[in-house]
Amino acid sequence: MSNRHVPVSLFGDNGMRADLPINLINVADTQEIPNSQEIFVYRDSGASIIIDILQKVDIEDPEAAAKFHLDAIAEDNDSMQHNSIIIQRPITNELSPILLDGGQVLQKAGSIHHLRTLFSLFRVKGKNHDVVVSFNIPIETGQGRGRNGAVTVEQEQLIVSDFFKAVDSLRVVDYNLFAV
Repeated sequence: MSNRHVPVSLFGDNGMRADLPINLINVADTQEIPNSQEIFVYRDSGASIIIDILQKVDIEDPEAAAKFHLDAIAEDNDSMQHNSIIIQRPITNELSPILLDGGQVLQKAGSIHHLRTLFSLFRVKGKNHDVVVSFNIPIETGQGRGRNGAVTVEQEQLIVSDFFKAVDSLRVVDYNLFAV
């Protein structure tokens, strides 16, 4: 483990664990969020990490299921345009996630925003749930890189490596988390 990351318990002490950056703010410390969701934000930008436990979608093909979930996120964001590609890389996680790299164009506060979403879908075998991890990286927020919450190129590179670290380290500690 790098000194940038620390094991974080998710969904209670014994639900899941993942290695996340040490400098994150846990949104649950400042506002109420659903029990099926964990939200963290970076202190130095508008980037965020959202981990959701969702009802399993009735799509057998894991790549198609991942695209379905990412399309739903873009729709929830009222995205003007969105796209995604499958990330091909060796998988070191026994849960065999499907990874996507997506982009969205949004209109917020009268300006065009570009959002990069690194996305992973974990199908929980034997359970009726999907676990979705998304790293949302504001690339452009109307005022250029590194301004108004948008990340710099260097921050983006670190967040991308944080995503792969989180995805590779994510573990289910207690499968009873998915009992309901």
